Amino acid sequence: MTPVIAQTITQIMLPVVLGLVMLGMGLNLKIKDFKAVLNTPRVAIIGFLLQLCLLPILALLIIKAFSLDQAAAAGLFLLALCPGGATSNLFSFIAKGNLALSVCLTSIVSMLSPLILPLAFIGFIHYTGNADSKLFNLPLLPAIKQLTVVTLLPTVIGMCIGYFADQWSQSVIPLIKKISTISMLMIISALVLANLSIIPAMFSLQGVAVMALCSLALIIAYFITGKLNVNDTDRKTIAIEVGVQNAGTAMMIAFTIMHQPALMTIPLMYGLLMNIPAFLFVYWLLNKGKRQIAISGNVVP
Repeated sequence: MTPVIAQTITQIMLPVVLGLVMLGMGLNLKIKDFKAVLNTPRVAIIGFLLQLCLLPILALLIIKAFSLDQAAAAGLFLLALCPGGATSNLFSFIAKGNLALSVCLTSIVSMLSPLILPLAFIGFIHYTGNADSKLFNLPLLPAIKQLTVVTLLPTVIGMCIGYFADQWSQSVIPLIKKISTISMLMIISALVLANLSIIPAMFSLQGVAVMALCSLALIIAYFITGKLNVNDTDRKTIAIEVGVQNAGTAMMIAFTIMHQPALMTIPLMYGLLMNIPAFLFVYWLLNKGKRQIAISGNVVP
């Protein structure tokens, strides 16, 4: 792949596809969804706090435990700050979770990420003592501006279109989902081909660290929500929302805003590997539900 093609993919196509994903999410998001979630604000707050607090703490612990190098550590922490995306909504749907809660949590965190993500990442580089390194230079205002254009603005536009032209928006949502999903898969495939060295890296400590972040986030979030007496449907939704991150956002920040391809290795690896623990977790949830139905069906009233 020539440098010009690689630059076109990372600087133009990736932000456009992410914007398309967020537009589709906005089209699918209704005011009634927020109202349904606000009727049980405790559950939404738990999910929101777990995503904003648990993931970064977990990333820091994994970075320390695996003694990751600077680029891998920064990439993992950057990934932990990203919101969920269409993938987390899909996994919630497959797991028979609360789709309205999933979409709302994704949307709220996505809309807040233009401000929260740059500030948290800058805090991380100061915490690790890498503030003077050119590798970790994330300009605050340009980052906020670009994330707003790619995440917040398309979501708001989608919601407005859905509000004023609901019938039309519902008819185009399936097409937008197909186009954005295929486009994202093509981008990830192209980036993997351009960085074939990432394949052996998947079997290194970096690959284990990526799997650990997703797996532990799913398990810990599911455990904590259980202890907080969250109902089973919302419990698995929050776990998936916390455990499945939008790797595309992290890759866009690394490439388009920071101009540091070295930081994209972990997010790109995550985009491929996270499907393994996510599918296993959903499979376990579905079989757990079947066992519970079978047990309750055998109970004599």
